This record gives sequence, C-alpha cells and structure tokens, in this order.
Amino acid sequence: MALTGFVIWLMLLAAAGMCMPTRPRTSGALFILLGIWSSVLRLTASGNVRPLPWLAAIGIGVFWMALGTRYLLRRAA
Repeated sequence: MALTGFVIWLMLLAAAGMCMPTRPRTSGALFILLGIWSSVLRLTASGNVRPLPWLAAIGIGVFWMALGTRYLLRRAA
C-alpha cells in the first residue's frame, strides 16, 4: 500500500505542476486532491510502524489545499 500511495501522490504532484502555467484551475483542483491524499496517507500511516501525529498530518494537507485554493480562485491574467 505504501508504494501505491506514493505513486498516486507523485502522479498528482506531477500533473498539478505540469498544468500550472496554462490551466491554473485544473492545477488548483489537483493540488487540493494532493492535500486530501497526503492527509489520508499520513493519518493511516501507510507502510509505517508509527503514524504521524494528527496535527502534523492535517497541517501537511492544509498546506497543499491552501496552495490549490490559491490557484483555483486565481483570476485570468
């Protein structure tokens, strides 16, 4: 599960980064999905013996979701 989770996380990050300059709203949606996925992976401790504390897991997710919201609500130039 850990490797599958990482591959999905990496695909979301790559997709969000590649479509950022031309499609900021799509990139924002992908960053929000990345935040949700990051929180789920951290809270379930996929592949780890000890899970990350819930506050740190939520903080990581909030960072990606805030970045996604910034690009999702961005005005066209």
